[in-house]
Amino acid sequence: MTQDEMEMQQRVQHSRGLKLWSGLRQQWRLLGLFEIDQQHPFHSLTCMMKEGLSAAVQNSIDNPPPNELTEEDFKQEVTQIHKGFTMQSFAGPVFASLRRSLGLTEKEYQSSLSCTGCYLQFISNSKSKADFFLTNDKRFFLKTQSEQEIKFLLSHLRVYMEHLEQYPHSLLVKFLGVHRIKIPRRRQKYFIIMQSVFYPDERIEDRYDIKGCEVNRWTDPAPEGSQVIMVLKDMNFEGQFITLGHECSWLLRQVEIDTAFLQELNVLDYSLLLAHQPLHQDERSQSLSFATLIMRTTKSWSLSNTRRPASRHVSST
Repeated sequence: MTQDEMEMQQRVQHSRGLKLWSGLRQQWRLLGLFEIDQQHPFHSLTCMMKEGLSAAVQNSIDNPPPNELTEEDFKQEVTQIHKGFTMQSFAGPVFASLRRSLGLTEKEYQSSLSCTGCYLQFISNSKSKADFFLTNDKRFFLKTQSEQEIKFLLSHLRVYMEHLEQYPHSLLVKFLGVHRIKIPRRRQKYFIIMQSVFYPDERIEDRYDIKGCEVNRWTDPAPEGSQVIMVLKDMNFEGQFITLGHECSWLLRQVEIDTAFLQELNVLDYSLLLAHQPLHQDERSQSLSFATLIMRTTKSWSLSNTRRPASRHVSST
């Protein structure tokens, strides 16, 4: 078989794979979250991502970030060659520094990203064409991005870091890494890694993506008793409320600060993520602060039989 015939055969197989994936995606859209096993079209890709990320984080372990970041750290690009692909990491010392400030060790970060279990895919009801993956422990999100989006993030990385340093309790999503994977004869993929604001999720009953508008902001809830993970929207939240007590003024102020920051960057599309999580009986005390409730409910892994009142995970993305 000639080289041209081989390339033609590869293109035909790739086209068939895309058609198969398109059909499966429509079926899986009803499931929400599922394992990327050996039969999944993204299995090979995610295995490469795990291998590449493990090596990238090992580089950060071997070369810890400095206490004072330099301009070179923000511009750093490291390419690592693997069998069948290459992985490129951008501004590695900067993201390692951010992970350190969040109390996340490089070893546990590496362990989560390169775990033996399959990655999970989350089928989003977002209009974005991005692919969303979760580590097997559901602790970190991986999201594919366009080259333009990656360039925008990296060009504003310094002011983003300064904002988080000035406001440690900012509700902005925490970006933990930016990478590009190149596989021969396939399109390169850029992707980011983020903390999942819904971790741990054992007690979460409802999830919301709030944009502050009503147009096309309704999602059909999952059937009663269904295990399907759905992210609801503004119209689904109508008639509900959050009671924060003394923490209300702080939260509203932080939302204003974060929103003003995004406006300065001319970012138009952002939302507030909320999760409803029932409280245990000993967590219902009015003497507990909002921050304490978040900390205690985050550490709790058992299901509660009580539905109200509830704490809510809150983050802006």
